[in-house]
Amino acid sequence: MYKVERILFYTIIFALIVTVAILTTKIENLSKEVNIPKETAIQLAQTITVLRPSFITSNYLDNFVKGTPLYGYGYAFLKAEEVSGIGADYLICISIHETGWGKSTNWTQYNNPASWGITDSGWNSEAYKLSKMTKEQAIVYWATQLKNLYLTKGGAYYSGETLYSINKYYASDKNWASSILYIHSNLVKTFPEDAQAKEWVMETRIMKGNLPAPDFYTLDYWTKPLTRSELAIILYRINGR
Repeated sequence: MYKVERILFYTIIFALIVTVAILTTKIENLSKEVNIPKETAIQLAQTITVLRPSFITSNYLDNFVKGTPLYGYGYAFLKAEEVSGIGADYLICISIHETGWGKSTNWTQYNNPASWGITDSGWNSEAYKLSKMTKEQAIVYWATQLKNLYLTKGGAYYSGETLYSINKYYASDKNWASSILYIHSNLVKTFPEDAQAKEWVMETRIMKGNLPAPDFYTLDYWTKPLTRSELAIILYRINGR
C-alpha cells in the first residue's frame, strides 16, 4: 500500500511539472506574438507638446504660487503664452523650478524668470538684457526666446516640442524635465476639469492638437461647436481610469 501511495504521489508531481512547463511555453509564445508596449510614464511624457493653450486664468497660476515672489505675475505668464504659444502652466512650472519658487536672486533682483543666459556675461548677454526689463517684460521675452531657439524647427537648440527636448540643451541636469513635470502635475490638479480635459486633448494631439502653435490658439476654439468641450471631458475621464 505504501508503495502504491508513493507511485501516486510521484505521478501527481510529474503531472504538475509537465503542466507548468506547458503553461510556461504558452505564455512565452504569447508574449512573442503580442507586441507588449515598453513605454513608461516618463517615455509617454516625452511625446507631450508644451505648445498648446492652458485654458486657465491668471488666478489659478497666482493661487499656486501664493506666498512666493512669483505671486502676482500669473497675467504675465498668460501674456507670454499668447505671444509664444507655450502653455502658461508649463512656463510657470519651469520658472518655479529654476528660481526655487521665486526666491532666487536671479528673479528677485535681476528679473530673470528661468536662469536664462546666466552663464553669459557682459552688457550684451541675455541675462543682462532681462535685468534691464520689468518682470513682466522679462517673462514675455524669455518665453519668446525659448520658443524661437528651442521649440521652432531650425532653431539653434531645437530637438522637439516637449520638456524633454528642451532639457537636452537647456539644463545639464538629466532630471530637469521630470522635476518640472512633477510640479506641473500638482499645478494641474488645481485646475477646473474642463481646463484639464482641454489641455490633455491638445497636448496629446488627439483633436487637432498637432497644429503648430500659435496657429490653433484662438479663444473660440472650444466654443464652435460646443461638443468639443464635452468630448474632451469624456476622453479625459476615460484616460483617468
